[in-house]
Amino acid sequence: MTRTRKIAKKKLKEPDEFITFTERNYLFLTRHSKPVAAGVIIVLAIILAVFLYQRWERKKEGNAYQMFTLAVETYQAASTPYREGTPQQYRSVLERFDEVITKLPGTSAGKLSILFKGNLHLRLGEFEEAIRAYETFLKKAGKEKLYRIFALEGLGYSYEGKKDYEKALSAYQKIGEMGETFESANAYLGMGRCYEKLGKDKEELENYKNFLKISKKSNEANAVLRKISLLEK
Repeated sequence: MTRTRKIAKKKLKEPDEFITFTERNYLFLTRHSKPVAAGVIIVLAIILAVFLYQRWERKKEGNAYQMFTLAVETYQAASTPYREGTPQQYRSVLERFDEVITKLPGTSAGKLSILFKGNLHLRLGEFEEAIRAYETFLKKAGKEKLYRIFALEGLGYSYEGKKDYEKALSAYQKIGEMGETFESANAYLGMGRCYEKLGKDKEELENYKNFLKISKKSNEANAVLRKISLLEK
C-alpha cells in the first residue's frame, strides 16, 4: 500500500502534457498578440479574395458562354446544309465572335471564338487571317485534342488555299501523329492532296491507301479509288 501511495504522489507531481501545451500556446499568444492578429487578418483576406475571384470568374464564364451561344446560333442561321451564307452574313457573325474575344479573352468561350473566327475567314477565302486565328488558338487551346485537330485541319486547308503545300502537309501530319482514327482519315486525305500537288506519287499513293483503310464508305472513297488506280498503272 505504501508503494502505491508513493507512485500516485509522484504522478500527481508530474505536469499534465495537455495543460503544459495549452499554457505554452496561451503565453505565446499573449506575448505576440498583435503579430498573430495581423496574420489571422491576412489569411482571412486571402480566403475572401480567392472566394470573390472564383465568384467573378464563374460570372465571367457565364456571360462569355451566353455571348458565344448567340454568335454560334447566328453562324448556324447564316450557313445551313441547304444554303451557303453570304459574305455580309459571315462578317456580321465575325463581329459577334470578335466581341467575345475582345471582352472576355481568358474564358473558354473566348478561346473557342478564335477557332470559329478562323473557320469564318476560311469560308471567306481570307487565308492569311484564317491562319493567324488558327495559330493563335493552338497557342491558347491547351491539350484538348478534338479542338486542336479542328484547328490543325483548318490550318491545312488555309495553307492549301494559299498553295503552300509543304506547310499544309505539316499541319495534316500533326493530326496523324495524334492517333485519332476518325480524324486521321481526313489527315491522310489532306496529305494525299498535298503530295499530289507536289508531284510525289509514291507518298500520294501511300496516303490515299491509308485513307481507304479507315474510311472505305466515305463520300470521297470512289474518287480516291480512281486516283489509286491511275497511280498504280
